[in-house]
Amino acid sequence: MANSTSGDSVLARVERILAAFGSETPVLQLKDIASSAQLPTSTAHRLLTDMKQIGWIESARGQGYRVGTRLWELASRAALAEDLASVAIPFMSDVHAVLRQHVHVGVVEGDDVLFAERILGKKSDVPLRSNVAGRLPLHQSAAGLVLMSQYSESFVTEYCQRVRDDSFPEGIPTDRLMTDLRRFAQRGYALQRGRIDQETGGISVPVRVPQWHRPVALGVVIALEDMGPAEVPGVVQTLRVASHGISRAMGAL
Repeated sequence: MANSTSGDSVLARVERILAAFGSETPVLQLKDIASSAQLPTSTAHRLLTDMKQIGWIESARGQGYRVGTRLWELASRAALAEDLASVAIPFMSDVHAVLRQHVHVGVVEGDDVLFAERILGKKSDVPLRSNVAGRLPLHQSAAGLVLMSQYSESFVTEYCQRVRDDSFPEGIPTDRLMTDLRRFAQRGYALQRGRIDQETGGISVPVRVPQWHRPVALGVVIALEDMGPAEVPGVVQTLRVASHGISRAMGAL
């Protein structure tokens, strides 16, 4: 692919355009896309025109743009997330039936946890930020933390150096995170309290997978009032039973 004068390839610029769209911004105007993708308006318009011709982008109301169905069709062929979701759903349903809380399963994707599937809980006042095919930085969610606890300390150190979080203007506290991750690895589950939403937290366990598969985590998002010392062990045990079932279904046991 040809490069721009800045050295970016066409694919890199297209990727930034697609990354501008999200669950809260499904429709965007040209100027917003150009700003998010850090492109001149003329360049963004030219690329959007090309992407419309192959169905990756569609016109939306008010002269806006949205992601096209052709891109969804191609993405739906991604076997890893699709296979994980199909295997995990029955066991996630068991967790949901017992706990009545939000349940999700995710895999490592670069510096993020990529959520392959979720089931909404019965408590509508408990927000859930893990959208299917959505991402969260590893250090923010319990699922991401339990995944990160399986990696080396050098990975964690480098992660803290390259990832930015507005909650930590001076940088993610590496020593504190490393201490937490050692504890999570030792006990086999991770907790997150109020890191994403002040009134909620998460509990997550690892899922044993075949050697070729990316690390997987199964977790719940619940109100902080349901994360007391008396409640956590029962939640962890429920997740572990489901995790074991997913592992067996994936042929890892």
